[in-house]
Amino acid sequence: MDFSKAGNALFDVYLRLRPSFHEGAERFLDVEEREEYPRHITIKPPANDYRKRAVERFAFTRVFEEAASQLDLFQDAGVLELVQGVLGRDNNEGRDGLLATLGVTGSGKSHTILGSKTQRGLTQLALDLLFQSLDTSVVNSTAITSTFPSIAVSDVSEAQLFPAALWLESVYGDGQSVRGSCSRAQTPMPVTPPFHRTLTSTATHGTLPGLYPDLTDHFDKILTPCQPPPSPLRLSIQPSRSIKNTIQRFTRSQAKPRSSIKENSFMSLAPNNKRIPRPSALPQVPVVDDMAIPVDRSQEYVIVISMFEVYNDRIYDLLAGAGAGNKISAQKRRALLFKSTETSPDRKVVAGLRKIICSTLEEALTVLETGLVERRVAGTGSNATSSRSHGFFCVELKKRNKSKRSPWSSNTLTIVDLAGSERARQAKTAGATLAEAGKINESLMYLGQCMQMQSDNQDNPTKQNIVPFRQCKLTELLFSNSFPSTSATAHHHHSHHRAPQKAIMIVTADPVGDYNATSQILRYSALAREVTVPRIPSVTSTILAGPTLTRSISSGRNTPQHIIEDLEQSYAQITRLGEEVDILTLQLQEERERRVNAEMSWQAAEMRMESAEQEIRDECYAEMETRVELERRRWKGAWEEERDMNDEHLDKKIEILTRGIEVYEDEDCEVRENIDNEMDSERVRELEDENEALRRKVEMLEREMQLRSPVKKQRVLKGKKFTLEVDENVFGEA
Repeated sequence: MDFSKAGNALFDVYLRLRPSFHEGAERFLDVEEREEYPRHITIKPPANDYRKRAVERFAFTRVFEEAASQLDLFQDAGVLELVQGVLGRDNNEGRDGLLATLGVTGSGKSHTILGSKTQRGLTQLALDLLFQSLDTSVVNSTAITSTFPSIAVSDVSEAQLFPAALWLESVYGDGQSVRGSCSRAQTPMPVTPPFHRTLTSTATHGTLPGLYPDLTDHFDKILTPCQPPPSPLRLSIQPSRSIKNTIQRFTRSQAKPRSSIKENSFMSLAPNNKRIPRPSALPQVPVVDDMAIPVDRSQEYVIVISMFEVYNDRIYDLLAGAGAGNKISAQKRRALLFKSTETSPDRKVVAGLRKIICSTLEEALTVLETGLVERRVAGTGSNATSSRSHGFFCVELKKRNKSKRSPWSSNTLTIVDLAGSERARQAKTAGATLAEAGKINESLMYLGQCMQMQSDNQDNPTKQNIVPFRQCKLTELLFSNSFPSTSATAHHHHSHHRAPQKAIMIVTADPVGDYNATSQILRYSALAREVTVPRIPSVTSTILAGPTLTRSISSGRNTPQHIIEDLEQSYAQITRLGEEVDILTLQLQEERERRVNAEMSWQAAEMRMESAEQEIRDECYAEMETRVELERRRWKGAWEEERDMNDEHLDKKIEILTRGIEVYEDEDCEVRENIDNEMDSERVRELEDENEALRRKVEMLEREMQLRSPVKKQRVLKGKKFTLEVDENVFGEA
């Protein structure tokens, strides 16, 4: 197996095995021993696996077996070097660090990162080592007032900065946080009983009941509002105004009466039901007193802590909800954006976080426990305190030269507690919890795709594919600062180039847990992988060899009587399998018959459909023909009717014309002879004129009747003949 690519991987991947509390459980994961330390594991499918899956071999940077302690993991998993890289080596500015855990639910991720009630986790150990190494180089609480404006100016994430003492007092001072009773809070333990305070002792005096001694010594000085120098820079937060407003909000919330004026005075306070976690009550082992990291003493340091979670693919601030002070604001949290800001063009940051400036380890641990109280948890069938979100704990280390008072430079150590993948059938989730599990599994699937893509890029250096880390918020937060950004290349003349972050992934696995879920996690998280496909034996050889081999190995008995018993059992099993084969053959035959019948029914249905389609087409054609014939007859009838009306009209006109013509016959010759010659000549002229007019009308009618039917032509001809006869008679008489 090629292990050389591990040095070029984005993550140094370590595997930690969880101790098993189930005696006699079958183990499917084996660690290969090495001279130096183990790096390879082999997973074998369980005995009841009927899929005959392959035996797989995985490579990691290092494998920590069940006996490994938290301190062993801290020393040998690269966490020490990660903290040293954030501090910077040999007067270098350092680089960002990322520490994350990955595994199925209940495999020990939260125990590794956050510890338990008896042991500290990697987060507490890293904080202890950081404060122990810096020692007096950390800006103490008394000097925060003077350094606060410059710290606020150096912040690039549009954050709200608060000193730890002031913020803790605003959270635990009035006891109005509503989420403390319903969180997992794996490490915090209850300490002091409820206490009463007055506004005078809280706002002006340094003796604050309930606070640990380090806070009570310098709380008066921190409560004094600081005045920043005038600056033309437009900041998202004004240092002095933020502290002053916080103090004003804090005092007003305490001065508000809880009951009637008659019962309590205006300056009295109700008992506080929320208890501040004492660092002395937290686990103190293992210790890192014998470890030390070289620190540049010419620098002064400030440690700024922030916490947020990725819940349902949205980013929520864990420290903002703690100080909200009312139930509505805790339930309706505002999602934050992961973006590049004006002051941070070379990398993306979570904008709008609430950041706490911590001067001591006690303050940092208290802030950590307070943020854990706000994290989303729920009980499932797989884990009583299952994380329903991916938790991010950020330790931002700022430093500058003490003498020059140069601008602050910063590096961030991000510790991530990823939620575990789970199956609904085993976890028995439903409703909102099931929806949360779906989002968790989806984000882990995208994370696996990114890690697999990066592994493929290392296998094929000539063919580099783009890692799709922008598919969800989790992968974007984990991978975006692992590559050189385009903005850094574009602004290399204006901003300082930041080195990619150093990342460590600790994979937790249960060797006797869920094989399917664990193998899936190992496939995309391991640095290298080998697959050994086993030879599938025949059924007969399995039946004959399996029980005998198992019995001989387990009991050591190999007598003829036992062999005969094994053979009888084998023959009985063969008979049973033969019966099952016969039953399956009959079922297969029935299934084939049903399939043939279904195909025949399908063909018959197709034929019926075709015949029905043809019938519908014929009906449509016949109906169309009928309608066309009816329309033709209607138009023909209308045409005939119009023609008859025209003929009747012309007949009436001819009749009118014929009525104006009168024929005179000479009955008495004597009267004709007595007509005066002048009267005859005048009468002849009138008749000639009238005949001429009639001829013109007849010619016009002939031209008009040429366009008519033969029947009407005959009528016209008859009329014309009659007219000609009348004219001839008239002319003859004339």
